[in-house]
Amino acid sequence: MPDITNEHLMKLIYRVIKKVDLIEEKLNQVIDYVESQKKHQPDKSQLEEEDEFKYRPIGNDKELDYISTKIENDEIYKRNLRNHIKSIPYFALEDIFTEDFLCEIDEEKPLEDLIPYEDIFVYLKRKEGMINKNIKSLASSELARIKDRIKHRKDLSKKRKIEECYNSNESFNERTKNEEIESEFIEFVEVDDDTQSETDEESNQKSAKKLVPVTYIKEVKKTEDYLDDDDDDYFTKIENLQDLARVCEKIRTRPSYLKSVRKQFLRSCEGGMIRLNDLFTEEFISGYNISGLHGMKNLTKLLPYQTIYLYIKKKLGISMNDIEAQARAEVNQIKGRLRTKRSRIKKRLQQENKTENKEIEDNDDNKAEN
Repeated sequence: MPDITNEHLMKLIYRVIKKVDLIEEKLNQVIDYVESQKKHQPDKSQLEEEDEFKYRPIGNDKELDYISTKIENDEIYKRNLRNHIKSIPYFALEDIFTEDFLCEIDEEKPLEDLIPYEDIFVYLKRKEGMINKNIKSLASSELARIKDRIKHRKDLSKKRKIEECYNSNESFNERTKNEEIESEFIEFVEVDDDTQSETDEESNQKSAKKLVPVTYIKEVKKTEDYLDDDDDDYFTKIENLQDLARVCEKIRTRPSYLKSVRKQFLRSCEGGMIRLNDLFTEEFISGYNISGLHGMKNLTKLLPYQTIYLYIKKKLGISMNDIEAQARAEVNQIKGRLRTKRSRIKKRLQQENKTENKEIEDNDDNKAEN
C-alpha cells in the first residue's frame, strides 16, 4: 500500500467539501421550490370555507350594503361567490337578488349601480362570451318578467279572496234555504181529557186520559266540500307534448308550483334519489336521449329536467358528470324495458294468431270429413 502524504489528504478533504456544498445548494433549491408551491396552494381552512360557502339572495338595502362591502374588501369571498353563482345551471338575477328586491328597481334605483350586479352577474355573463349590450337586454327582460309575475300573483290573490268571500256568502244562503229533515218520530203523550162521558156513570166525572201525538224534528244542515287549492300543485307524469307545455307554463309563471313539486319529490323519492321515470312516462322518454343525436330529441333541454331533476341531484351533492351519466343509464334502461315489453307483446300476438289459425284449420278439416 503506497504511503499517503499530506497533499493527498488535502485533496480528498477538498473534494468532500466541494460535494457537500453542491448537496447543500440542491437542498436549498428544493426547499425554495416547496415553499413557493405552498404559497400558491390554499390552506385547509380556505378550502373548507369554499366547500361550505352558502349564499342567500339579497332582499333589502341592509343586505345589499353588507354584501357589497364584502365583495369590495374580500377577494376570497368575491371569488367564492362567483364560483357559487357560476355553479347554478342557467343562473339568473333571481339567484343574486330576491323577487321583491328586484321589483323595487327603477330609474331612481338602477340595476347598474349595484355592486353585486356588476361584479357578479355582468362579470360571469362576460365570461360566457356575452357583450354588454346583450347582458343589459337580458337583465331588462328578466326584470320585466319578474315584475309581471308578481303583479299577476297579486291579482290572483285578490281575485281568490273575492271569490272566497262570495262563495262563503253563497254557501251560507244555500245552507239556510236547504235545511232538511233527516229523521222524525212520533211520540204519544198523555194529557187530561176534559170531555165528560154520557153514560150513567156521569156523576163520577173521572178525568180520563187520552194520547196526543207529538212530532219531533231533527234539523240537518247541508255541508259543502271545498276543493283544496294544493291539488293544482300536485305533479303528474308527463305523457305527451300537451302535458309538457302545461307543466312548463306552470314552472315559468308560478314559483310556488315549482317549490311544491321539488318538495314532493324530495319527500316521496327514496333517499331523495329522483329518477327520470318519476317525471316522464316510458313512452315519452323513448323519443329522447341525453345528447340529442341519432334522430332523437335532447332530454336535457326540457324545463322539467333542468328545474326539477337536475336541481334535486345537485342538491344531493352529485356532480354534473355523474348526473349526466346517471340520466344516460336511466334512459338506456327505460328503452331496454320498452324493447323487451314490445317483444313479449309481439310474441304473444304471434302465438295467439298461430292458435287461431290452427283452430280454423281444424274446423275446416272437420267440416271436410263430415
